Order: sequence, then C-alpha cells, then structure tokens
Amino acid sequence: MMEGRPYKFRILEILDVDGPMWNSDLVRKLQDEYKMPSDYYRDCLNFDLIEVAASGMICEEDVAIDEDGSFREGCLLLKYHITPVGVDFLNELRRKVKPRKGE
Repeated sequence: MMEGRPYKFRILEILDVDGPMWNSDLVRKLQDEYKMPSDYYRDCLNFDLIEVAASGMICEEDVAIDEDGSFREGCLLLKYHITPVGVDFLNELRRKVKPRKGE
C-alpha cells in the first residue's frame, strides 16, 4: 500500500511486513523500488533510516562492520526492527493514506 509513497512510510511498512532487516538490504530494496541506483541515493536512504530510528519508530537489534564491501566497505551495518510506536504510526498511516488511482 505504501509503494511509491514517502520513503519513511515505506521503511515502516517493509519492516512490519518482512521483519527485521539489515540497513544494506533495506536500502537496496528501496533503491530498486524507487529507481535510485547511485551511491548518492544509497547514502540518502541510509540517512532516512537513521532519522526514522531517531524518532523511535524503528530500533537497532544488531550491528556489524561491512568488511567485504557489499554495502560500503568499513561502514557500520545495522539490523533494524519496527517498534510498537512505529507499528502504531504505520497503522494510522494505513487508515489515512488513500491508494493512488489504479491501485
């Protein structure tokens, strides 16, 4: 339902539906979905994850260092899950956000 909507809405939905996910996997999924293939957008989307975490809607559950460079060598990898606050906010969004025409 949140496909094509603001990234932060979609982040919540993906984590709610798919469960905990590493930032590298979540960012790649968003890059594919929103057609944003460059490293610049990778970093912007990663920052969006940090902002959503700072709001308390998602939370880190594991950390690692990207030693093989699959995301960005030397980068901190974070595994996120949605929090109860995030679930409540997502449910509110689901009630308020109307599907686009043709959906």
